[in-house]
Amino acid sequence: MQKTAIRLPFIVALVYQLLMVSGCISTPPQNTPLENNSFEQQLAQLYERAKSSDKQASGGYRVEAANLLSQQQRLTEAATILEGIDPALLTPGAQATYALIQAEIALSKFDGESALQLLNQQAELIHQQGQAAFIRASKIRATSYDLLDRPLDSARERIHLTPFLPPLETETNELAIWSSLIQTPLSELQEAESKSQVAEEKGWLSLAVIAQTNKANLDQQLQALQNWLTRWPTHPAALNLPKELALLDRMISERPNNIALMLPLTGKNAIAGKAIRDGFMAAYYQARAAGDKIPQVRVINTADHSNFIELYQQTALAGADFIIGPLEKQSVQSLLQNRALTIPTLALNYSNLEFDSAQPTPNLYQFGLSAGDEARQTAHKAWQEGHTTCLVLTPGNGWGQRIADAFAKEWETLGGTLLESSHFDKEKSYSKAIEELFDIDDSNKRARRINQLLSQNTEFTARRRNDVDFIFIVATPKQGRQIKPTLAFHFASNIPVFATSHIYSGSVSPLLDRDLDDVVFTETPWLLSYQNDPLKQSIDKNWPNTANRFGRLYALGVDAFQLFPRIQLLSTSQENMLAGATGLLTLDDSGRVVRTLEWAHISQGHIKPLTP
Repeated sequence: MQKTAIRLPFIVALVYQLLMVSGCISTPPQNTPLENNSFEQQLAQLYERAKSSDKQASGGYRVEAANLLSQQQRLTEAATILEGIDPALLTPGAQATYALIQAEIALSKFDGESALQLLNQQAELIHQQGQAAFIRASKIRATSYDLLDRPLDSARERIHLTPFLPPLETETNELAIWSSLIQTPLSELQEAESKSQVAEEKGWLSLAVIAQTNKANLDQQLQALQNWLTRWPTHPAALNLPKELALLDRMISERPNNIALMLPLTGKNAIAGKAIRDGFMAAYYQARAAGDKIPQVRVINTADHSNFIELYQQTALAGADFIIGPLEKQSVQSLLQNRALTIPTLALNYSNLEFDSAQPTPNLYQFGLSAGDEARQTAHKAWQEGHTTCLVLTPGNGWGQRIADAFAKEWETLGGTLLESSHFDKEKSYSKAIEELFDIDDSNKRARRINQLLSQNTEFTARRRNDVDFIFIVATPKQGRQIKPTLAFHFASNIPVFATSHIYSGSVSPLLDRDLDDVVFTETPWLLSYQNDPLKQSIDKNWPNTANRFGRLYALGVDAFQLFPRIQLLSTSQENMLAGATGLLTLDDSGRVVRTLEWAHISQGHIKPLTP
């Protein structure tokens, strides 16, 4: 399932928008109407009445005051006012309002599970309060599903809410519906569509299926869309099509005719270059077999040339109207510094150079398997699960440090506390690095000092620090299979472990991967939910020796083929997305493709999707 964690800015916007809008929907006063005074005067009146009333009436006034505060997004104050109230003593209307406010407070803390629980407990009572309370509860429920990585449930909730919304809120609601549907795995959409008995819901689901199929075949996708419009002419989505579908005609008319695929096919990067090439060409031939109009593709071995900029200029003069590549980071940096590119170029790596995002290099887009994306997504995932403190363990090299830095920056921006970080290398074993992280080495040193002072050996059991919510590790499968048992040896078996996709080899190895049980990590849809995809099955069959080990690279090639006709669309708004083989793809202001991966875990040695 496509996860929402790296979509956190979008979800945060939904949360705050929800609180702003729903706060304006208040329940009728439970007692004497307030005078038509300012907000603060009304609040003061409620406080005064609460002080001078019996327990039941006082609770009702306090709920009214908390509801006023929720309208101003002053939810911390609202939570304080509600403390100590016994909901059972409230009138039915006040009980419903109490539950709604408490659910909004939970959402403000990104606690979707508690919000849903509160709504479910009072569902019938809330329903009895009329349409305003129903709308308020439905919005809270939809946003809670987003937070809990249940996009299909969120979309359904918003679809059913649509007829009750005022016109000014309809467009925002439809954007949220589409965002949730586009991140729902295709198999779930297809199953839901086949079972749906509600016309409007079925229309949305079938449209989302169209958006997620024939991604490499724009002509077939357009034909499917036209068929959908014929079937659903009055559907809300037909009247306001999602942008990536509304612009299919334009994308088809403007798609490149001559593509240069520039990759290293010999030398030290040949394995990666060939896997990307083969993934790209597999998608190419699939589109051709399906009858799509496809461009001419010229494959160029960049390893044969020492000066990439010179080769790039030659390729442009030879008639290419879109260039995919290079793969080498140094060549990407050369393009970034050039800042005078005349041909749209999709580089298959990211530069380490930092330029002002407000002034990206024109015509240059950067796309790759960024570990930094995974680190930032992990920070959001952990924060959403309520964790606040962590430890970080990475390899002691530049690559490991860059991932650690990306995680730490995002984690601390969210408000989390990084207690300590450590690394392992040839000089420092996993055990030593873990002892440092958990202060076990300090515990052992204290014991030795005590024994020296007492001049005798006392029985001693090392203790680890107990202020840790989780540990984030960056490791290869071989390293991870040793790190996880070492954590258990050092009394940390109950600490949640998050990791990047590098911890999973891509090959099914249950006997080896049992040592990774319960590790939660980011993973590409290609290795997690594409098992029945015809293109993946074809690649697995044609390259059986490398399809698993280098599956993510094949997926990168597949997505490069899907991206080139859509890159201009993605550049128009960060709300535009492509559900790709490497993740849910968006484009940031600097021209970097950002991936949102799915979540997986290891259970009995097997990789499995992480379900909410």
